[in-house]
Amino acid sequence: MDAGRTTQPVKGFIPAVIRCRLLVLALWLIAIVASGVVYLTHFRIDNSVAIWFLDDDPELADYRLHNAAFGEHEWTYIWLRGDPVFTSAFLRDLQVLADRIESIDGVTQVVSLAEVAGLGSKSGENGDLLDEDELIELRERIRGSPLLEGRLVPKANDRFTILAFQNANRIHATEPYRIELIDQVRAAIEANPSILDSGIVGTTVVNAELNRAAKRDMLVYSSLIAVFVLIGGGIALGSGKDLIVLVAVVIGTVLPVLGTIGMLQIPFNLITVMLPTLLVTVSVSYLIHFITDFHACRRAQVAQGGPVDSTSAISTTFSNLWRPGFWTSLTTATGFASLTVSPVAPIQQFGLFAAIGIGIAWLATITLAPALLSLLRHSGSRAHRRDTATGGETRPLRWLEKPRSFLAVCLGTAMLFGAFGVVWLEADTNYVKFFRPGSEVRSDYAQLEQLGMPASYLTLTLNLPKDTGVSNYDRHRTMRRFEQSLLALPSVLDVDSLDHRVAELSSGFEGEAEIGSIRLMLERAGAGELEMAADFLSEDKKLLRLRVMINAMSTRDIGEFRTALSGLSADLPDDWDLTLTGTNVLWSNMDAHVVRTQLLSIGITAAVLLTLLPLVFRSFLLGILGFAVSFLPVLCTLGVMGWLGLPVNIATCILGGVVMGVAVDDTIYYLSRFREGLHQGLSADAAARGATATTGRAMIKTSFILTGGFLMMAVSDFMPSVYFGVFFSFSILAALLADLIVLPVLLRLMAPRHGK
Repeated sequence: MDAGRTTQPVKGFIPAVIRCRLLVLALWLIAIVASGVVYLTHFRIDNSVAIWFLDDDPELADYRLHNAAFGEHEWTYIWLRGDPVFTSAFLRDLQVLADRIESIDGVTQVVSLAEVAGLGSKSGENGDLLDEDELIELRERIRGSPLLEGRLVPKANDRFTILAFQNANRIHATEPYRIELIDQVRAAIEANPSILDSGIVGTTVVNAELNRAAKRDMLVYSSLIAVFVLIGGGIALGSGKDLIVLVAVVIGTVLPVLGTIGMLQIPFNLITVMLPTLLVTVSVSYLIHFITDFHACRRAQVAQGGPVDSTSAISTTFSNLWRPGFWTSLTTATGFASLTVSPVAPIQQFGLFAAIGIGIAWLATITLAPALLSLLRHSGSRAHRRDTATGGETRPLRWLEKPRSFLAVCLGTAMLFGAFGVVWLEADTNYVKFFRPGSEVRSDYAQLEQLGMPASYLTLTLNLPKDTGVSNYDRHRTMRRFEQSLLALPSVLDVDSLDHRVAELSSGFEGEAEIGSIRLMLERAGAGELEMAADFLSEDKKLLRLRVMINAMSTRDIGEFRTALSGLSADLPDDWDLTLTGTNVLWSNMDAHVVRTQLLSIGITAAVLLTLLPLVFRSFLLGILGFAVSFLPVLCTLGVMGWLGLPVNIATCILGGVVMGVAVDDTIYYLSRFREGLHQGLSADAAARGATATTGRAMIKTSFILTGGFLMMAVSDFMPSVYFGVFFSFSILAALLADLIVLPVLLRLMAPRHGK
């Protein structure tokens, strides 16, 4: 880069920062302390259903209407193992457990084996135990009831039973009531000696564990990244004074962003908890470029026989890097800002605050870092060993300075081959599989599936026409035919509805006799065995609810069910309004949003880079070349996910645009140094060698920091975060290899075309 052209507009900036360095440091200190206080006093985690959707989302609107009619409740299921369950001791403990769970705040109903036909009152009030004959009678009754066998006990297995409880589902609540509820339920289970094993499943459990994982990740990421920055930064910089500057810039970047989130009272979630890791690694990478160039300037002063003048070295460094630094921060921020078009609110928040953090990181690099460097390495101070080094700084990169055409072809071919895997890349989400294999959540769901018992459900609501009453016989028969069609679907294990229960309880009756059973059920709703009847009918008796009992489904499975449902509902009367809703359905709908986020993020970032890069380098050819070298590693990363059969999900959907925005940073630094060499009269080969020898060292260090920082995510209990961290690191390494091996070869080949 032509130093004369770039120094003039900015020559007074660094001297002004250094003259006012105490004021600069004081302002940063105030901002950091204030942000830290706000963050610590306002930090909270919320992964509730509503936060993942925009307020105008039509599916969320349907769910709100459903909750307005039936209340904000959902069912959670506990499987319990006894030896066997049809013993007096087990049933007594089961009733005690049911009573304790029903007393927990937020629980509205409990259904268990102990409460069937008043058993709970007999074994609970006086502590009486059932005799052998009564137990045999009870078992026969359970086994002979289609409403109980397969629901409260698995078929042909006397060692397990299900306790179901209805609990609050406050989709807009931010307090951690789900964690507290599940913890109280688990404590109640552990207090019963007859229960040998147990597990809890349901969206309440998944949501509670997601909240728990998010909080743990925030703490673990922060701790690991702090250790990594101290160790990795110390190794990369090789100086305690430089490490102090690095830590200050990191804190000055991260805390203002977190404090802003806290000030706006936005809770953290499983996406935004990744922000500290991102901001730490990106701010470190910016600073490493600055400090590396700073020490190169000091070495040049020593080599010329002059005194070490830190102020001059800082000014020269800023003059060399402000332009590529500005453009890299702009392009990186663009990659993150592209996420703000996502229909998923947490992804919007992640993109917005990451983009703001990138700007703060660059501001800290050109103000806070120079102010500290001028204090710690004041002019006339004893030169650091690296300031007097001659060839040692570049010796490890000598191998890369020579053309490696064969290696470049092999690497480029391998990346292109990897990119072809994009053909098999698709979106699919199974929230149970968001937890590590062997985790408690996955094991609990697997046990129910092994028993052939439903572990989840989908909700269907039927809005009846004004002239069709719930006790209308034709309506009842139509619904029974529809339910039989649902039961024929391979993914459906059972259907629980008012009509299904009436049909089972009035077996052998038809016509008015069966309608009488419907009326009787409505009259007796809330009494004994029919306690849940009102749960299927809205208060105005115009909205019916059906529960389609299933195993845990991926979003692809729910999509297939939705397609099948569309075909079945075509046989219903035209004026019947059938809606599929529920937490599972809302989660599944996010796959469409995930795909849209991925495509929009990549498209917007690509469009901006294709526009900016030719302007940055004042060369259309260099701009297109820089874009291609930055885009290929991203495409390769997504392709590898396709080859491995790993679908895009709520976390990995942000990879494309984000990685492209970060990967282009080193490309800009490299091409800027290359173009500077050309303007100094060097040949393309010499300019490429010079870029590798100087900028290449900083690129390796920044890639090391980025890769190591994001690999910290591998310790997460949230598998999408693990995949994001691993594949982000993979793409950064791929981008580094492309910049240091493929790009120099391409520049040499195209030298006659792009000229000076």
